[in-house]
Amino acid sequence: MPNGLAKSKTEHKVFIGDQLETCNDFSSLQYRLSLERGCVVNWDTQAEVWARAFGPEVLRVHPGDCSLLLTEIPMCPPSIQDTIDEMVFEHFGFQSYCTRPAPVLAALAVQHEQSQQSEKPPPCASLVLDAGFSATHAVPIYGSSALNFGIKRLNLGGKALTNHLKQIISFRSYNVMEETYLINDVKERLCYVSLDFTTELALTRFKGKKNTLRREFVMPDYVNHFRGQIRDPNQPAAAPAAAAAPAPAAAATEGGPPKKKQKELVVEEQVLVVSNERISVPELLFRPSDIGIDQAGVGEVLVQAAEATLPDLREVLYSNIVLTGGSTLFPHFEERLRAELRELAPADYSISISRASDPLLAAWKGGSLFASADSYESHVVTKAEYDEHGHSLCRARFLM
Repeated sequence: MPNGLAKSKTEHKVFIGDQLETCNDFSSLQYRLSLERGCVVNWDTQAEVWARAFGPEVLRVHPGDCSLLLTEIPMCPPSIQDTIDEMVFEHFGFQSYCTRPAPVLAALAVQHEQSQQSEKPPPCASLVLDAGFSATHAVPIYGSSALNFGIKRLNLGGKALTNHLKQIISFRSYNVMEETYLINDVKERLCYVSLDFTTELALTRFKGKKNTLRREFVMPDYVNHFRGQIRDPNQPAAAPAAAAAPAPAAAATEGGPPKKKQKELVVEEQVLVVSNERISVPELLFRPSDIGIDQAGVGEVLVQAAEATLPDLREVLYSNIVLTGGSTLFPHFEERLRAELRELAPADYSISISRASDPLLAAWKGGSLFASADSYESHVVTKAEYDEHGHSLCRARFLM
């Protein structure tokens, strides 16, 4: 369920969370998200999303009879944690609740997947790279706890990549600054991590078939096509890479619609031509300085996190790197990261990288494992305990 609201200019409706799935026209959607830089800042929006999630149309739960497990970013500010406590207990009235950093739960999910495939005991430590929506975190984990002194953050995530792509396309083609949904789709379907950035970038200078990066993205018209189509201009006879969903109005009836009606549905194509953006946008994760961010890329961030821990742990961390988060889904991300780490890490350490089977749901899967364990009850704070001890008990117990 998306954690936010979306207002449609064409349908004149506000979609809350999962209601966005019923939207027919994604053009010019205006978003109001609960999170900013990974932290809850729009509390009214968060309350609306939770009210729908817990309500009769989705989960159908009564908070007073339930325990709530929440994920949070590493090193979440205490002031935000305190406000979440108040919303959970005072606004919704949950019976108990607990928070855990998302990378810790993702590591638990991957560890569980590995245990299903091998009889070897799980490693005592792991190094998680969580390339999320608002930021990217490198989190060393020992046992089931994050080592806070080793956590490193890169202020770049999927949102910034989409915004950068919007700016590039708007500068040289159509104004798509309000088309977040559409350009995010372009990013996810066309962008990939280059294994030889300089060589591939040089190909974009050529015209015709020598430019193997060039692709055409046929924008949806929301009359006949509700999803963009991908075309390779070097293969003009090929069918589009992704067939669009048929328009509801075009549903077949006996005998078919009159020819005059069919002509009315003809809409002129709008085509985005994408070339070097396919590799230059994901490249920002490895070289954030390209857009003026004075921080290390994901490879260096992982090394910094590992080297900030105890020397005895470092070899284990390098040999058990876990990838999670949507930005790790770019094709060739893992291969490029492995190559960079091999250059940056000590030569006598082996590099082993594994990715969650579903990086988008890894934290949720780990949370379900954590909440179903016998030890879960020792980590939660009940409403009665909160009423007596307040925020201080939550801060102390959730660190366990």
